[in-house]
Formats: sequence, C-alpha cells, structure tokens
Amino acid sequence: MVSTPVTIAAVIADAALAGLLIAGIAYVSRAQRRPSVLAIGGAAVLAWFGLVFVLAKQGFFETTPTSTLPPRIGPAIVAPVLIGSALLALAPVRRLIAGVPLHWLVGVQLYRVVGGLFLIAWLQGDLPAEFALPAGIGDVAVGLLAPFVALSLVRNGAERAWPAVVGWCALGITDLLVAVTCGFLTAPSAFQQRALDDPNAAITSYPLVLIPAFAVPVSIVLHVYVLARLTMRTQEAPRARLA
Repeated sequence: MVSTPVTIAAVIADAALAGLLIAGIAYVSRAQRRPSVLAIGGAAVLAWFGLVFVLAKQGFFETTPTSTLPPRIGPAIVAPVLIGSALLALAPVRRLIAGVPLHWLVGVQLYRVVGGLFLIAWLQGDLPAEFALPAGIGDVAVGLLAPFVALSLVRNGAERAWPAVVGWCALGITDLLVAVTCGFLTAPSAFQQRALDDPNAAITSYPLVLIPAFAVPVSIVLHVYVLARLTMRTQEAPRARLA
C-alpha cells in the first residue's frame, strides 16, 4: 500500500489524463464539425479508463512471488498501443490527427511529471529504488522537456524543429520501455530478477498500477502520433512551396 496522498494524486492524475484525451477529441470533433468523433472517441476513452480502474480496484493486475504466469499488466499496455498505432492505417484517423496542432501533441505530455509520484513512494519506502529511480527521473525529465520542445515547434516550425521532436520522442519512448522493464523485473513473480529483498508489489496494485495500465500506453501512442504528425507536416512543406 502507498500513502493516502500518493493514492489521491495517482487517481486524480489518471482521471485528468482521461479528461485531457476527451478534451482533445472534442476539439477535433468541433473543428472538423464531426460530432460523431466526440461520441465515439469520448465513449472509448471513458470505457477504457473505467475498465482499467475497475480491474485495478479488484486486484486483477496484482502479482505474488508464486505467480508463474507473466504479469497481466503486459497485455494492458501492449494491446492499446497496438490498437492505437494500427488506427493510423485508416485515412479518417490520419485526417483527425492532422487537425491537432503538432505542438499540442507534444506539450500535453507535461503530465509526465506525475512520474514524480514514484520518487515520493520510494522515499516513503513503498517502491524499490531499482524501479522508482529510473522510472520517476525519466518521466519527470520527459515531462519537463515537453513544453520546451513544443515551443521550438511554434517558433521554428516542423522542418527546423524535427530533430528536437524526434530526439524527445526517442527519449520518451525509451523512458517508458525502461520503466516497464524495471517494473516487470522487480514485481513479485517467478520472473522477478531485481529488488529481491524489496519486491515491487505496489506497481501492480491499486492505485499505482493505473499509471502503467493507462498512462503508459496513452503516452506511447501520443509519441507515435507525434512522429506520424511530424511526417505529415514535413511532407506537406515541400508541396506548399511548389504551390
């Protein structure tokens, strides 16, 4: 168990992230005059967050030292990432993403500073350092860099800012992969290899499990969409000059 303040902060942060996603969908829906986008997209986000929340509260993702199966948190991360990325194959989805300012897609990941909760939980003795330090420091760094990269896009445009955007996305995705790997290796199960004297039970339990089960796949998909949107912008620029 983690402290009450950390519990409250984790729940509020994940719920706020769901709200941010719905707000973004609402913006696109209004800008493109397609109310069905908000109805479908908003319902999907609410259903996804609601399912993760209920499963987390019921202990569905929890692991024990005797667990012989891979942690259930794995499919909860991988499935949304695969589905979200696969949607890029649909032209209507690409048009919707093209309607979102690129710097918004970058700057919104300021929310990654919430990863600082891992550091707080570590200081309180609820998480092992082998997980909390790389995951927490990495998330905070990516989150703090997000507005600066977004500002670079505003000032310099996609053509000139793309190295910073790609570098930031690479850092952000790497951070998430490192965090997930450290979580897998430190959580109590037959696969645990690190923090053997201090198993990372909290990361597979409510409320902290909401972060890997919901916020992590959201973040990865946002990085994928940023790279896709950057590609669209850089492809549009030469055509604009020729027009």
